[in-house]
Amino acid sequence: MAIDARTRQILWGRAGATCAFPACRRLLVRDATKDDREVLVGEIAHIVAQSSGGPRRDADPPGGSIDGYGNLILLCHEHHELVDQQPYTYPLERLVQFKIDHEDWVRTRLSREHQFDELSMPVQTVTETVFSTIMPVTSLPHLIFSGECTLTENAVRPLITWPKDSRVYVPFIIRGGKLYAFNNMQHCESPFVNIVNPASAKRHRLEDWLAKPETARWYVELLNRTLNKITGRLGLKLDKIHHRYYFEPDDSGSDKRISYQSVAGVRAERNVAWNPHFRNTGEAKRYWEHMALGLRFQKLGQSGWGLAIRPERRFTIDGFVLLDGKATGRKSTQRKSRMYNFDLLQEVQFWRDFLSQGKPRISCLFGEQALIIDNTLMNASITWPEVIGDHANRMTASYEDDLFTLADLREINDFDDCYEKTDELETDGDL
Repeated sequence: MAIDARTRQILWGRAGATCAFPACRRLLVRDATKDDREVLVGEIAHIVAQSSGGPRRDADPPGGSIDGYGNLILLCHEHHELVDQQPYTYPLERLVQFKIDHEDWVRTRLSREHQFDELSMPVQTVTETVFSTIMPVTSLPHLIFSGECTLTENAVRPLITWPKDSRVYVPFIIRGGKLYAFNNMQHCESPFVNIVNPASAKRHRLEDWLAKPETARWYVELLNRTLNKITGRLGLKLDKIHHRYYFEPDDSGSDKRISYQSVAGVRAERNVAWNPHFRNTGEAKRYWEHMALGLRFQKLGQSGWGLAIRPERRFTIDGFVLLDGKATGRKSTQRKSRMYNFDLLQEVQFWRDFLSQGKPRISCLFGEQALIIDNTLMNASITWPEVIGDHANRMTASYEDDLFTLADLREINDFDDCYEKTDELETDGDL
C-alpha cells in the first residue's frame, strides 16, 4: 500500500516544509532557477519501516497503519539516513516526540490564532516599575584645560596646590606632553599653577573633544579619574587589574559593616568585608568575602550620559591578600548563580546610597564647573500579565534635598549659567 496524496499534503503542510529533526528545521523546498522549476528535497520517512527487517519493524506503527499519517515524519536526506541507520538511538517513541514537537513549533509560529492554545490567558495586567543599574549624569564638565608638561604623573602630584575647599576634585591625565584637567588652568590660583603657566594654558569645548575618538577617550579617562577620587575619599580600594572598587576591613580579623538605606526605605546594616562561617558548626571559612563594584560611564543617545553600577565580589585569604584566581572564579560564579532580580536591586541600592552618602546627588566640583550624578536609577514602567499571588518588592528608598544640598545645586547652576554666556573659547589646533 502506498502513501496517498492527501496524507502527503497534510504531512508537508503540518511540518511547514521543514525537517522535523530537532535543531535542523532545514527548508525542504528549493527555489526555481531561470531554467528549472522548484524542487522538493524532503523525504517522507516511516517511523516503523515498511519492509520486513527494517528499522523499528518489530514495533506497532503509530496510528495502526504503516503508510498512515501517524507513522510518517518529514525529514531531510541527512537525518532520514541517520534515524534509519541508528534505530536504537532513535526508537519509535523518540521519533514520535520529534514529530509532535516539530509540528507544534510550526503551528505556534505560523498561526497567530493558535499560539496560545492550551495556555490560560491572564485575566488582568499590572503596571510595574523596572529599574536599570544606571544613574543619570545631569551635568558634565563642558571645558577641558591643557598645558605643556614634560613631567610624569607621579612627579606632578607633589606639585599640585590642593584646593582648600574639600568639595573640589583635581583629576588629570598627561598625554603627548600635555596635562589635561577639568580645573581652569588659566587662573592664577589653579591647582596646577606650579606645573602649567596660566598664560599659556588652553581650553577646549566638550563637543569638540567628543567629535574625535582619541580625545573622546581622554575625556572618559578624566571622568574615570574623578571616580577614583570619589571612591578613594569613601575609603574604597581600587583593584587596577580587574577595574573595580572594593572594601577592606578596618582592622585585621574584624568584619566591616556599613549602614545604608535599604530598598524598603529603612536603615539597615550589612557586611561589606567579612569572614564567612559554616552554618552548621559556626566555624570560620578559609577565605574572606568583600563587596565590590565596577563603575563605568556610558553615553546614552546623542547627548545623555549615565553611570553604570555593576555589583561584584572580591575574595581574599585574610581580608587583604587576594585569593587564588581559580578559587575566586568558582566562588564568584556561585554567588552570581544565586543572585536574582531583587537581589541585584538590593546590591545596586546599597551602592547608590553609599556612593552618594544618602544625598540626592553625587556632586564633584572642579572650581568653575562640575560633574553631577543624580541619585536615582533610570527606570521604565512596563505593563505585563499579572502573576497571581506575586507580591513584588517595591523600591521605596528616596532622597530629599536639604539646605546644604540645595545650596550646592544653586552654586553648580551658576557655573552652568556662566558657561552658557561664554562667547568665544580658545582651542588648541593640534587636537
